[in-house]
Amino acid sequence: MERDGKLDKDYIAARQLLLLLDSEERWFTLTEVKKELGSSDKTIRKITERLNKQMPSDISILVSRGKGIYLQRDGRSKSINEVISSIFRQTIYYRLMNLLFTSGGKYSLEEIAELLFMSASSLKKLIVQLNNNDLKPYKLQITYSAPRVKGNELNIRYFYWKLYENAYKFTGWPFQNISFEYIQQLITSIESKQNIVYFINSKRRLTFLVAIILQRAAKGDFVPIEEGNYPWEEGSFHIPVKELAEKMEEKLLVELPKNEVYFMQSQFSLSQYHYYEGSEMTPIKEIELYRNKPEFHMGNELISLLTDYYVHIEEKEQFQLEIYKFFEKLLIDNAIPGWMAVTKSVLTMYVQKECQQIYQELDGCMKKWQVLHPSILFNDYHLTKLTLLVRSSLRYKSKKAFLIMGEEFSIRHYIANLIKKEIGDQLIIDTSIMKELTDEMVQLHHIDFVISNLPVSLEAVPVVTISTIPSKRDLENIRKELLR
Repeated sequence: MERDGKLDKDYIAARQLLLLLDSEERWFTLTEVKKELGSSDKTIRKITERLNKQMPSDISILVSRGKGIYLQRDGRSKSINEVISSIFRQTIYYRLMNLLFTSGGKYSLEEIAELLFMSASSLKKLIVQLNNNDLKPYKLQITYSAPRVKGNELNIRYFYWKLYENAYKFTGWPFQNISFEYIQQLITSIESKQNIVYFINSKRRLTFLVAIILQRAAKGDFVPIEEGNYPWEEGSFHIPVKELAEKMEEKLLVELPKNEVYFMQSQFSLSQYHYYEGSEMTPIKEIELYRNKPEFHMGNELISLLTDYYVHIEEKEQFQLEIYKFFEKLLIDNAIPGWMAVTKSVLTMYVQKECQQIYQELDGCMKKWQVLHPSILFNDYHLTKLTLLVRSSLRYKSKKAFLIMGEEFSIRHYIANLIKKEIGDQLIIDTSIMKELTDEMVQLHHIDFVISNLPVSLEAVPVVTISTIPSKRDLENIRKELLR
């Protein structure tokens, strides 16, 4: 049966629908689903019918004319992300890109079209669509004659790393000629030598990346890395990664030159890990390892700027250590600018929206820091990581706020609970009825500030004005008062 690019649009809609239905255990009205997907009733019904055929038997979508749409699954069934990955592997997009990774340049356009059960003209249209859209952010192109993926080697690796990560999120393995267990064993050996444990997702992602490196290197496709941009051979991961490369060369008969060792070293260093329980390593000891490195001085420069912006930031050893690690990763990224240019964080849009003010302040901090080090670049990826680090290190003062609402008591009580839930235990909210609201009265009740949806004039304490239902900006303004 002939298939075209529409299947991928269907996949995107199916993914949106599954994530929506899985977000809450309830019936979603057809109006809600139509608004979220931007699709018609007929299209939504077609998507649900198709999904019910593709999903495991213990997961199904129920459609009721009177109730709407409901995702039926118990807590022991596959996760929705696993289901989405399985559906993604069935798309023409994934099947084409996977074929080009394993056999790119070996087959003619007509032969590939036959393997994918589509006409040559449809395949050519799909390639044009991918070149103009999906592959453009990676600066990649698919050639037409003997189709293969063309572009910078770092971009190709990053693209396929993301592709296979999405297709095999938690289980499965796409590389038939390379043993998953063998690479995992090699990574475990590095963990033992370094007294560390990689986070589960990080270790799996590293395993995929090593397999991609092996496949590309076997074809003679190597990464360009300028040796003098970073002291690779002084890094703590250099010797373990070099030994790993030597073992793979011997067993798999593949050449891994110095640049490939450096590239793997960068990713082993950048991946998330922690020292295993019972290790003698402490934050103070880790800090000492950085003392004579550039990261130590750069980190202290930034910490000095941060304390000017954030009076209540935690400056304990763990925070200092995380800042030094941030700069270690920043310097490694700068040593491989091509990789840094394509690296993105899935959390960037969320952080820019939910932590807008801190994100912008940190952008200003880093630009001030960059005056001292103009050759070192940073981007949204680094600002996202720094924002999450700083946000989690801000210590809020415990304060008491008086809530004034021009609404009935039940609404006032509801809003108080809503604010409390969002802000946390550092905020005590007084919802009692005062005889009069004066500077003397708020001082008598030890009120630190007032939260109100009505105009209030006080001199003794600040007033945070909110909407009847507090917006995200209102909540952020309340948090600011806890930091003052």
